[in-house]
Amino acid sequence: MFSELNAVLDHSPDRPPQGNFILLSDSLADGSFLIHHFLSLFLKGGHRVCFVSLSQTFSHYNAVGLKLGVNLTSAVERNQLVFVDGLKYSLQLFESRETVEDNPFRCLRDEEKTLQPLYQMIRDSLLKSSDEIDKPVLVLIDDLSMFLSIGFSVVNVYDIMHYLVTMICGQLKSPGCLVTFIHTDKDVEDEENDLIFKQLSYHSNLHLHAEGLSSGYCKDVHGQLSISWNDPRQISASRAQHKILQYKIQDKNVTFFAPGTSSAVL
Repeated sequence: MFSELNAVLDHSPDRPPQGNFILLSDSLADGSFLIHHFLSLFLKGGHRVCFVSLSQTFSHYNAVGLKLGVNLTSAVERNQLVFVDGLKYSLQLFESRETVEDNPFRCLRDEEKTLQPLYQMIRDSLLKSSDEIDKPVLVLIDDLSMFLSIGFSVVNVYDIMHYLVTMICGQLKSPGCLVTFIHTDKDVEDEENDLIFKQLSYHSNLHLHAEGLSSGYCKDVHGQLSISWNDPRQISASRAQHKILQYKIQDKNVTFFAPGTSSAVL
């Protein structure tokens, strides 16, 4: 499905990104296909994944995964995938007055809010079987905007991102990869969301941004993807720091092509 994108990013199931913080974002387009790209990439390579979802249910991701040849239910059963259901935990917190100790958002009821319980849950899931991990792991968060919606602050979000990057990219035996998704719609004014987006854009090693076409809807070109490499180690003589591709989303595939080279145009 993502062979063209893998070629551009130099990724494969056998050689996934390591020691990287990757930011995914979209504006006036649905960039969720990028989430499924990294999820399927690591699962197909046999790597461990901790997936924190605050946007969709497990059944949604599993349905899409099956189309891509990845069974999330089986991955959970063999302990390859840990799915942290943010929607369930959020609802649990607001429906009941009792404090649930295993709820990673329980600190919302404290005067000093923090995402430390969520960080600890992610860390424990990665180090569950051993303190040493020989293969790169993936921590995937969809999406950061929801943290603000349920009551956490910009500082809370930035703190957990800082600690996750430090742990995943620097403290594990085999450096892993942190991938996060955030909405940045241009027609919505949200200062806190914009602040997080700008901070993470600056600190990310790689930024993939999906956006709608300025010309409007087109049935043959659904949007364009801007790819920015912010890590000097990843920029070679044959790779520019910035690249733009256009794409078309199909039922079981996403086709990428250079701007202006769609089959509908040629």
